[in-house]
Amino acid sequence: MRKPHATSTFGFGALGRVPMAMNTVAIVFLVSDVRDSFAIAGITSAFYTLAGAVVSPRIGKLADQFGTRSVLLPVTLINAVATLGLLYVIDNSIVALFALAALCGATFPNFGSYTRTRWSRSIKDEKELSSALSLESVFDETAFVVGPALAGFLFSLYGSQSPLLAGIVFLVIGGIGLAITSTDHGGFAKVEDDHGRGILAIPYVKSLLLSLVAMGLLFGSNFVVIIAVAKEGGRASDGGLWVGLYPLGSAVSGLIYGFIHWKISSTVRYSVSLAVMTVCTSGILFFQDLDTIAFWIIVSGIAIGPALISANAFMKELVPLSRLNESFALLGAAISIGITIGSTASGFIVEEFDGWTGFYFMTAATALATLISCFGLGFHKEERDEVADESHS
Repeated sequence: MRKPHATSTFGFGALGRVPMAMNTVAIVFLVSDVRDSFAIAGITSAFYTLAGAVVSPRIGKLADQFGTRSVLLPVTLINAVATLGLLYVIDNSIVALFALAALCGATFPNFGSYTRTRWSRSIKDEKELSSALSLESVFDETAFVVGPALAGFLFSLYGSQSPLLAGIVFLVIGGIGLAITSTDHGGFAKVEDDHGRGILAIPYVKSLLLSLVAMGLLFGSNFVVIIAVAKEGGRASDGGLWVGLYPLGSAVSGLIYGFIHWKISSTVRYSVSLAVMTVCTSGILFFQDLDTIAFWIIVSGIAIGPALISANAFMKELVPLSRLNESFALLGAAISIGITIGSTASGFIVEEFDGWTGFYFMTAATALATLISCFGLGFHKEERDEVADESHS
């Protein structure tokens, strides 16, 4: 916290993350309320997240080349206008709704990539950097506690449009604040060797991203499934609060995890975290009861923080400093692709069966992420050793 620009980096980054966590839930609240369809709500959310997955790495690459300020200011303003447009067309046209949801997702700033890049480029001590990146993950999880809960609170008091309107306020303050306090003014486009090679060509990146897609299935389905269970049980207003409990255990475990100086490799820690996540998520399958659901939601989120911290740390080890915005955005894009598939699939699952059935899908997603990670860990062992040898030399 004594590092230069620490307060602005954490502060504005934390504010910008609130709508990042709130908007997907807010869209489900809005569309399911106005259109009375979880399927349409899931598709709308899918357009939002998929567009972000496709476009955000390209915006991150522009930020690496031209500086954070030059990119963050315009995309923040465009996103605010697009969100207002989405609220305007919700009653009029489904096609326009999908199009504006896609524009909102495509232009939403990836605050985590900007702040993590700033720390990675300014802190040389690995232990201090690990603490900074862990705090960033804690802020991610805190946003996913506050965001959905705030969306549920605003929805119950002021109607289905209020969460997205509040998100615009947080977005503008966080985006403009982070941009004007930025010390990154580009200049990395000149590093031709770094920018000439595709990030996917780097060993282990493909396996890491594929496992994150599977993890995204969990993230995309959890809020749809939890809100559906709440609505089916006659406690729709509690849905947002329950979704906010999901990352609560993750925030606590992530804070503890991040301040431990691990000697185990980040890839092993990542795979183990996914395995723990699978076990914790499966617990809710045996206790399908509204009176205990809050407890099991907290337990199922315990391993999320450690898994994401390990994934970010390993991505940082793999890629050059000049491409961190792009790389962290690509990591987020992989999760967003999974969120897109997960939110769409779970929307149809809960409509065809019921909300509780969606928890089987969530558990299967974590198991798939674990298997992909374990396979990739072994499959790329020699390549990882070569990367390590090159970095040491």
